[in-house]
Amino acid sequence: MKSGSVPNYYRYLPLRVRGHEEWVERVLGKQKAVRIVSTSRQPRNPLWVQCDGNTPRSCITLMPYTLVTPHYPPVCRPVLLLPTVLGRILHKRLAGIEGYKLCEPETLSASEHAVRVQKGEVLEECGDPSAPHHCYTLQGVDKVMKRGTHCVLPLGLDCVRRLHRAEIFPIIIFIATTEHKCINRLKHMLRRHKLTEAQLLESSRAEEPLLDKLPCLSRSLQPECWRETSLLELIQDTVVEEQQKVVWVEPDLW
Repeated sequence: MKSGSVPNYYRYLPLRVRGHEEWVERVLGKQKAVRIVSTSRQPRNPLWVQCDGNTPRSCITLMPYTLVTPHYPPVCRPVLLLPTVLGRILHKRLAGIEGYKLCEPETLSASEHAVRVQKGEVLEECGDPSAPHHCYTLQGVDKVMKRGTHCVLPLGLDCVRRLHRAEIFPIIIFIATTEHKCINRLKHMLRRHKLTEAQLLESSRAEEPLLDKLPCLSRSLQPECWRETSLLELIQDTVVEEQQKVVWVEPDLW
């Protein structure tokens, strides 16, 4: 299979509104079923609009889909742990396990930094005022991958599309921590790293909705699946499972 489609509920609401408006304008009072097939001249998300009656609210059913293409990463994929507040704690612990290595930032000259930014090779700035060109780069990730090792990314979600453009497809693991009982399991770990429960909760609630905007699927570890003592082991098992899968990615239209 060279391409396919997957449900995309992030785009559900605007598509539903648009479908409703089109129905009111064109087929009010008529029963009609339309299959919209995506082509290069049509919208990117195929819809199924089915009219079952004369009432607008009851006659429109929309099924939003995004066209995707398969990728088969030949080497160990990088690992991105979310939410970022929890990722900061787990990155080094995961990187200390055999088969994993933490992505290290580079210090570039001003001219080299400008060139790499223009090429889209800078994934994220370190944000250190004393080292303005200290950053994480595609080259740093690629170097680790060539060793046959999973590169642990101490980065945020913004790096995903940049990596995809370089044909690098990270394994994105979101550790669900939106419930207070999850926070309680991690409170000792948070205190050791001078982080608060409120910071973790805020990060989790802010980043979880963004997963639906990604051009690929992510993996969520639900609260009932883990404990603090077994979390790293579960992450490793998840990485093994995801590494064996085909990566389905939507076109980069951003």
